[in-house]
Amino acid sequence: MDNARDKNADAVVDEASEWLVRLNAPEVSLDERRAFVAWLKRSPVHLAEYLRLECTWADLADVDRSKTLNVQALLAAEDANVIELTPHVSAPAPSMTPRPKRRFGMAIAASLVFAVAALFSLQALFVGRYSTDIGEQRTIRLEDGSTIALNTNTAIRVELTDTLRRVNLVQGEALFNVAKDSARPFRVLSDRAVAQAVGTSFVVRRNADDTVITVIEGQVAVARADQARLASNTDVPANALRVSAGERADVVSEEIQTSPVPNLAAVTAWKTGRLIFEGQALSEVVAEFNRYNRVQLVLEDSLLSAEQLSGVFDASDPQALVRFLERANVIEPAQAGDERIILTPRR
Repeated sequence: MDNARDKNADAVVDEASEWLVRLNAPEVSLDERRAFVAWLKRSPVHLAEYLRLECTWADLADVDRSKTLNVQALLAAEDANVIELTPHVSAPAPSMTPRPKRRFGMAIAASLVFAVAALFSLQALFVGRYSTDIGEQRTIRLEDGSTIALNTNTAIRVELTDTLRRVNLVQGEALFNVAKDSARPFRVLSDRAVAQAVGTSFVVRRNADDTVITVIEGQVAVARADQARLASNTDVPANALRVSAGERADVVSEEIQTSPVPNLAAVTAWKTGRLIFEGQALSEVVAEFNRYNRVQLVLEDSLLSAEQLSGVFDASDPQALVRFLERANVIEPAQAGDERIILTPRR
């Protein structure tokens, strides 16, 4: 009997361990989330074991970032620090029966099971975090068919529910190609801005002082985050401006400014590793190159900042810009330092 009980307990720990690994994978699917909820509902013991593993996993975050430690071995060594929701009491005396406490513990566990199940089934059927490093790009395909292309040094958090698709742009820039789903609006949040679209393509870039939404295809409703009062998930944000293809919206702290975009290809050129400039100030050009490279360009003199430049460059090759400026007699031969290239005006 004890051997059978031990085997069952080991099986639950194994299953909980597998779920922990699967749910922490960067691209866990919606079906896997639903299967996890079903597994939780089957027994309060499943919840107890999973919560134990979650606590241990969290404690190891700073010690073992790659999560290569043996979780079961650690649990075995740390039993003294774990209080089970439904403890096993061996051979109780008749006058000391633990049954009322056991029923109480089971009730708590069962309540937690349904609370967790409700959380997963109603609020967050899918939550994913994705990011890129400096100079890196990647494309994420969501279960609804939408795609999100992440530009350099970008981080997003994706949440999909039965009624809403929501993306929080934590930093950087992303291109959204949204699949049509009238029952689940697609909403992007970025500091000061909220952008909502269904069946369209647009770019959102989060800067230090503003958020820029550029519409490539279709139409996007743009609102300031502090004014986006939403009565329901399907509502378009209150006071939203309709921004159409070929237009951009600059959302600053107090207003939204819209303007036409003369060259949409320049907005998405980073998808092919290029940067396109059309009469931009050199200070803007340098700042853009610095987003994509660890080697940083430094303007030595403010006189250079106002120099205007047009051209097409490789985003990963700041030396190409330096050579261009040298040949154009705009700068002196550049001085290269530790991950810095100093640009000084030609005298």
